[in-house]
Amino acid sequence: KLLGFIMTNYINQYQLLLFRYLNEFACKMGYGCIIRYCNSEFEEKLEVLRELEIRGIEVCFSLFLLSPKEEAYIKEHFRIKVCHMQSPEMRLNIIEKNESSVYEAVCYLAQLGHKRIGGIFCIDEIEDSFLLARKRGFLKAVSQINLDQDESLIGQLHGECEKDSVISVIEKIFVPQNLPTALFCYSDEVAIEVMSWIMKQGYRIPEDISVLSFDGIPFAGRVTPSLSTISQPIEYQAKCIIKGMLYLQDGIERPCDEKENEYLLQIRDSVGIPGH
Repeated sequence: KLLGFIMTNYINQYQLLLFRYLNEFACKMGYGCIIRYCNSEFEEKLEVLRELEIRGIEVCFSLFLLSPKEEAYIKEHFRIKVCHMQSPEMRLNIIEKNESSVYEAVCYLAQLGHKRIGGIFCIDEIEDSFLLARKRGFLKAVSQINLDQDESLIGQLHGECEKDSVISVIEKIFVPQNLPTALFCYSDEVAIEVMSWIMKQGYRIPEDISVLSFDGIPFAGRVTPSLSTISQPIEYQAKCIIKGMLYLQDGIERPCDEKENEYLLQIRDSVGIPGH
């Protein structure tokens, strides 16, 4: 018995950890995993789905989000059932959780005394994705608690984020005469790249600028300074995904414990009170 998985050609540490747990929980349920890789082009996803369908796979999880239009096309032209992180069968409540956890993190920075907080976000083509929810939570906090609403403090990346793209964005935010006192990054990997750049410019973290991010990958606690992050409940997510996939296959409910769906703000050495 096999479950199908479509992975991105570029896999970050969070996704690697997620798949480790997906594989573990699938095995516990008596299933093996077949993985196929592709880029974000819809035609490539369709080619992968055709292959999986020929192999007799009934259900597939995509690391790519799918737009309603893409989902409708797949449903009309394929027998294989396809789901992703935001599919209702996963029951992850991921949009609300991403938005509220970032909102609370920015409020925490404000409580420390930060008034000028920058943000780096990733924008995709899905109208309402969990990545956009992170930005929405950030902007909501900035607005509601009367922080500096300076558009120059917001940077946006598109799709897979290369080092040069990250540096280009942080250079636009980091204007010496008008520095932010804190910076939120949409992912730990981007934050680690940003911290490296900041320190190479001679600034100190957190004395000159605090850095906080999202995901909770293990490496975040091993860099210097250790990275403050919003840690996702990755084991819970993997359980829900596998159970959601099996529900699509056989219609049997396998509920997860909602109490495990906690996004935890882990404050480490990269966050402190503002120094200027």
